[in-house]
Amino acid sequence: MSNDTGTDLFYIREMDSADLPAVNAFVRAEGMGAVAEADLVFVAVSPAPAAADPADPAAVPAAAAADPDGQVVAFIRLILDEACGCHVNPVVVYPTWRRFGVGKALVEHALARYGELRLVSRGSSLAFYEALGFEEVPWDMICAAVAHECDECEIRPTCNPIPVRKTR
Repeated sequence: MSNDTGTDLFYIREMDSADLPAVNAFVRAEGMGAVAEADLVFVAVSPAPAAADPADPAAVPAAAAADPDGQVVAFIRLILDEACGCHVNPVVVYPTWRRFGVGKALVEHALARYGELRLVSRGSSLAFYEALGFEEVPWDMICAAVAHECDECEIRPTCNPIPVRKTR
């Protein structure tokens, strides 16, 4: 049912306002803060139209128009900061869509667009990011607002946050 890229199962596009309820249902289920309409978010949508190619950003608008009733199955929220680059906060994949390459495709889409991604891996997600080639970095390479969020988090002792990054 799946292949290495997942392109037969989903396509990636920018989030629009109609996606916001589904995206916020995901973050509530994961115990995270809400996503705002103004946030920079890309969603993975299924079913994928045959013409969509997530590796080709030019194909995304046509794919979205071809399948207006698609279902959001995952998303990646990005924070752009002039001083410290592009941060992922977070990648969330609906549980039944895990292990189909959706998270990997979202990360690769963002990496192709921005060239470098930084994030704080939490809990068991480190293995996922390491498998994608992310490497541990010092905390001073993480956006201050993101690092502060970790400093103030009540579950920090159990989530074991690790700052990581990947470049193209």
